[in-house]
Amino acid sequence: DDLAHRNVNNAKSLVGICTSMCPDEELLRREKEGDIQLLEITDPGGLHPTHWTLRDTAVKRFRRSAADFKLDIPELVRPPEVLERVCGYLEEWVMERDRQGPDKRWAQAATTTSDTPPPLDVYQFIWDRTRMIRKDFILQNYIGTGGKCDARAVRCHERIARWHAMCEHQLSHIPDFVKHQSQQNIAELGQTMKTLNLYYDDALGRALTETALSGGSDSQGCVSDIVMGKSPIDFDGSV
Repeated sequence: DDLAHRNVNNAKSLVGICTSMCPDEELLRREKEGDIQLLEITDPGGLHPTHWTLRDTAVKRFRRSAADFKLDIPELVRPPEVLERVCGYLEEWVMERDRQGPDKRWAQAATTTSDTPPPLDVYQFIWDRTRMIRKDFILQNYIGTGGKCDARAVRCHERIARWHAMCEHQLSHIPDFVKHQSQQNIAELGQTMKTLNLYYDDALGRALTETALSGGSDSQGCVSDIVMGKSPIDFDGSV
């Protein structure tokens, strides 16, 4: 009913406080279990800057809530500014690894037969990590109309949607992708676009009701800082 709807809308949303790409708790557990993937292994002075550690390359894996594990814990949830930094890191350091020549991590691994990351390995890694990016937004009630929305959430979902669309084209020559992963890729693209539509609808609604900003600025509606946000900051701190 209307009262219940108002109570949900007025409820205090979870605010993530994890400032790293992968929560310390998860990183320690995965290290102990030997669950660090090749694309996360550091190569200081080679592929990566000399000062980088696993904290600079590990990215939170997708995981569902279970009886023995809760997702909605502030220390495990990354806020929007960190999620946008993760998107920048994935684009800059991971998405093109299969197209950038030999990778010593593959050359040194006993379980691989190539010295270059296979396209489907890179795809599966990004697919998993971007699902968790979207999940962290949902956990913090960034759902558009009826919830929260800001420019960082919009930009992250736009970047993820473009990646899914790009993969559908670039991997279409790989039979295993067409047979096993294309359908899930299209499904994730659809879910991302559905969320984007809710964000856009929310921004449109606020653009019709906002008043002039303080300080004499005439910027209103879709060009206001409320809707557009500040210029995005990439993973390395650059604008």
